[in-house]
Amino acid sequence: MTAVLTLLAALANDKEAEEALARFKTSYASTSVLSRAAAVSELARTQHEKILPRLAGMLGNEAKEVKAAAALGLGGYSDFKKQALGILTGSIAANDKEPVVQAAIYEALGKLNDPAALPAIHRGIEDKDGKAAAAAILAAAAIKNATSVDLILKEYEEAERATKATGGGGASVPGFSVPGGGGGADPAKARAKEVVKACTKAMQNISGEKYTTCPEWKIWWSRRRATFGQPK
Repeated sequence: MTAVLTLLAALANDKEAEEALARFKTSYASTSVLSRAAAVSELARTQHEKILPRLAGMLGNEAKEVKAAAALGLGGYSDFKKQALGILTGSIAANDKEPVVQAAIYEALGKLNDPAALPAIHRGIEDKDGKAAAAAILAAAAIKNATSVDLILKEYEEAERATKATGGGGASVPGFSVPGGGGGADPAKARAKEVVKACTKAMQNISGEKYTTCPEWKIWWSRRRATFGQPK
């Protein structure tokens, strides 16, 4: 009886997936990028192995809004976590020119809440783009692993220092330079501000505390490192 019920459930799931794909085929025909992105988001609501390849394909040669929708949709694929992780981590490098997409990928990895994603997330913490780095920082915080805290605090300290730096020369974060040091926005400081904000929120999410500066968090971590992750 159990085997029959299992088979019936599988058939029902297959039918649901086929119907979702049929609706997607129609709605994705729109010429509007936002409409196509919405169609991808709707498709991702149905978790099924047949839909995974379609979402994976959306992370390729598509508009950034569509790719971001596919990434965020995969973040909900808890029933197929291993496959979703593989698709997402494998799409990071291919979207290195699309910070919005990379940010969506890191956000999705955080939602999947699997330590297997941490190597990719940790590399993202040092991304030169503030949006991508901030998303990776918050993704690491969602998984709450001790190794992430050290990396977050390192990036936090460097970013806080960069926000306070003055002078007419180049940027204060490695990987950036501001030719001539003339007027206009400093991309290094813009990144640093995003990173500081994300690090503050990340540490608050990890700890449940409300400190707002890196020195305060370093003191907190020195007192909690030995017992972090242990049952209270």
